[in-house]
Amino acid sequence: MRWRENLLEKVGALTTAVLLALYVQSQLHPVIERTYEVPIELINTPQNYEVRLESSPRARVILRGVKELVEQTRAEQIRASVDLSRAKPGENRLAIRLDYPIEWREQLTVTPERPVVRVTLEPRLSRQFPVRVNLTGIPELQEVLAEAVPEPASVRVSGAASQVRRVRAVQINFDMTGLQGDLELEMAPTPIDERGEPVMGVQIAPAEVRLKVRLIPQPTSRTVPVSPRLDDLPPFPYRVIWFSVEPVSVQLRGSPARLAQINVIETAPISLRNKTSDAEMRVPLKPPPGVEILGAREVTVRVRIQREAQPEPTRPKPPAESETQSQPKEDA
Repeated sequence: MRWRENLLEKVGALTTAVLLALYVQSQLHPVIERTYEVPIELINTPQNYEVRLESSPRARVILRGVKELVEQTRAEQIRASVDLSRAKPGENRLAIRLDYPIEWREQLTVTPERPVVRVTLEPRLSRQFPVRVNLTGIPELQEVLAEAVPEPASVRVSGAASQVRRVRAVQINFDMTGLQGDLELEMAPTPIDERGEPVMGVQIAPAEVRLKVRLIPQPTSRTVPVSPRLDDLPPFPYRVIWFSVEPVSVQLRGSPARLAQINVIETAPISLRNKTSDAEMRVPLKPPPGVEILGAREVTVRVRIQREAQPEPTRPKPPAESETQSQPKEDA
């Protein structure tokens, strides 16, 4: 048969033609890939449970197809979801489901980069915490006492039970450096653990509180009485029967908070170990830490010392005269 003539050449020509057609097709309509990142939607979430994805909350989706078609796609046309209807408390490995326009199924290949994700279900816990305010820095106004009041005074912390149990306090940090007057502002409180580190992954309601900062004028000086510190007393049988100090009070200067803690100022220790008579001494004052003394730093201490009266030794009584006469005379 004539068609079998030059069969090898005919097969080679056909193969060349097919390859040439495929090459031309690939040049005119090349096949490309495009990657989108879309959020993972959690559906059928059980009540009173906190859901946590162990990896990124977004799914990488790979589209492959003819260039003209791939370039017409958008990330918004893809929906990635995970069904939690059969999930159990603890760690679960669940498949990612992709939804996209139906016409893509015949023209494009759509696949998730990771078809399965790890999802952890944990019971949800909610607790109420007071809001603690931590003031730092020094305001521009001097001689003031700063006061900060949050409204509301407490917030509710909710989330996975393991995370909520880590929370030890809810705190607002406010720097008063350069503050010139009263201030009100909205601030987000931070839940912290026992080491003062922020606890992540919990929700706070309300998310923000109103912080009212007031600067209250306060004196920076205070008058306190002086108390002599008598350590060693006179030797026996001497004793202190009276003492006085002059001046009886001094003025201190310091921060209002520190001055509020001081009610008296003592002298340096006074030793009366070798004193057997009245004495007058100049004694330095011992200023408490964090304050300074205004004026003289010494006081005069006067001490009156007296010897205690000692009881006289008991003497035997002489015999009465009648008893002497009634005694019989000894024989000569």
